[in-house]
Order: sequence, then C-alpha cells, then structure tokens
Amino acid sequence: MSVRSIPWKIAVPSLALAALLIIAEYAWLRECRQARRTTRANELVEEKIAMARGYLREQHWNEAIHELEIALEVADATNGDVVYPLLEEARHGQAEALLNAACIALEYRRLDDSKSLLRAYLAHPQAGRLSHARLLNEDLERALSNEEAARLLARLSDEELSVFAEKGQLTVDDGLHMEATRFFFHKTLRRNLAKELRKRQAQREVARLAAERRAAERAQRIARLRASPAFHSLTTFLVRTLEQFRDQQLLASRQEAELQVLFQQLGVSKAAEQEQIRNDLLDRQTPDDIRDQVERKRAEVKRAYRKDPQFDPADGELFDQIVDEEVDGFLKSLPSS
Repeated sequence: MSVRSIPWKIAVPSLALAALLIIAEYAWLRECRQARRTTRANELVEEKIAMARGYLREQHWNEAIHELEIALEVADATNGDVVYPLLEEARHGQAEALLNAACIALEYRRLDDSKSLLRAYLAHPQAGRLSHARLLNEDLERALSNEEAARLLARLSDEELSVFAEKGQLTVDDGLHMEATRFFFHKTLRRNLAKELRKRQAQREVARLAAERRAAERAQRIARLRASPAFHSLTTFLVRTLEQFRDQQLLASRQEAELQVLFQQLGVSKAAEQEQIRNDLLDRQTPDDIRDQVERKRAEVKRAYRKDPQFDPADGELFDQIVDEEVDGFLKSLPSS
C-alpha cells in the first residue's frame, strides 16, 4: 500500500458522514419550521373560530360564515375539522333568518322584500323548513293572481258577492293557509270585483232578454194553439155546458119552490120522502155528471189535435197544458155536489 492512497480512504467516509449530518440537520430544521407554521396556522384558525362563536351567539350569521370560511382556507392548519360543524350551524341559522325575515316583511306588508327573501330561502342549501316556505310561496302566488281571484269571485253566489262588495267579508274558504297573505288576496279580489259585477250584470241582462224572448215565443205558440179547431171545440163546449148548467140551476130553483108548495099540500115532511119525490119528478144533471162529460171532452180534444194535419209534435205538451188549464179552471167553478 502506498503512502498516497491512505488519505483518500479516510477522506471519503468522512465526507459521506459530513453530508449525512448536513442532511439530517436540514430535515430537522425544516420540520421545526413546519411545526412553527402549523402552530401559527392553528392559532389563526382558533382566533377565527372564537370570533365566529361570538357572531353565532349574536346571530350574526353572515359574519360568522365569513370568519369560518377564512379559517378553512388557512394553510398548514390541522384543526379544520372543528370548523365544519360551526359552519353548518351558521349556514342553517342564515337560512332560517331569511325565512323569518320573509315572514316579518309579509306581516308589515312589504311584499317585494318578502318575495325576495322567500326566493333566497328556497334556494338556500341549508333551508330546513322547505314545506312551510313552499306553502307560503304558493299562498303568495295565489294571493297575487288575478286568475285565482276571478275564479273565486265567479264561484260566489249573488248574496255572497254582495257581502264582499259591501263589507269586504268572504263567507267561503279562500284556499289560503297563511293569515298574512289574506290581506293581499283581498286586494287582488277588490281589483277584480268590478269586472265580476259587470259580467254578472251582463249575464242578467242576457237572461232577461232570453226570458222575454221565450215568453213572447210561448205566447205566440199558445195563441196559435188556442186558435186551432180542436181547442176551439173545447171552448165552445165549455161555454155551452156552463150556460146549460146555469139554466138548469135557475130551473131547479123554480122547481124547488113549486115542490115545497106540493110537499105542504101533500103533507110530506120527511126529508127522505121529499128527496124521493124530487128524483121521481125531476130529470136534471148533477155536477158529477157534468164533470164526467168534461173529462171525456178533455181526452177527446187532445186526441183530435194530434189527428190534425197541422199537428206539430213539439207543440203536443204545450197544447195539453193549455187544455188542462182551461178544463181545470172550468171544473173548479162547479159546485162540489
């Protein structure tokens, strides 16, 4: 072995050992610096969490969310898991604050503010009372809808519409669930009230004209039917029958006076004997006999009309009605016995 080769054998291990020592020290220094950064980052997160907790106690949701979102963005922090529950709480509180504010705005009749806040709540990812909010939103849409107001007014009776027009009171269910929306629905109903009143007035006028037209047409039909040969035969028969009945009553009155004289002459005082003598001596029609004749005439006239060449099936029922009215009126004029 030469003298020159000995230093190199010593120098190489020495240099390697020195390099390892340098690397180890560098790694230790880097870990120390990283530990200090993590400590400072965690302290910053704790500060933001403390500030956020204060905002949460005061229900300043937006400020709390801002601080917590900053905390999540802090580099090198290892305590970020603590932030998420608080952020969830803050966002939920923010959402509920929107709904509460919407309801308050509605109570104070600030419609635009209420609608804007309600839309924001429905779009919020942490909204927890969606069914209530949707119901409120549906109520608002109904309360502001001219179509819904027109439909409800159209369902009201004339009396119910009059009560609303005069007193502003609805006597039917308006379909709303929230009392706060009823004020706006009444305003919408009021806007549409005049139109509904005009429509009903027009409908009444149309109905009146239609009724007058139908009445005139019916009167014309009745006049035409009363002028028919069949009906003319009925009226002639009834007039003749009535005249005969009145003549018979006059004759019966004179005959009764004569019979009373005869009863006195013969000494007949018993009512049964007097009635037997009347039946033997007098030949007269009773009201029942006349009723039978009139009823036969009623049926005969109806049949005769239907055999008329000018018969119109559409007039059959009306003809029967005027025949019945004529005959029934005549029969009511007859005595019961």
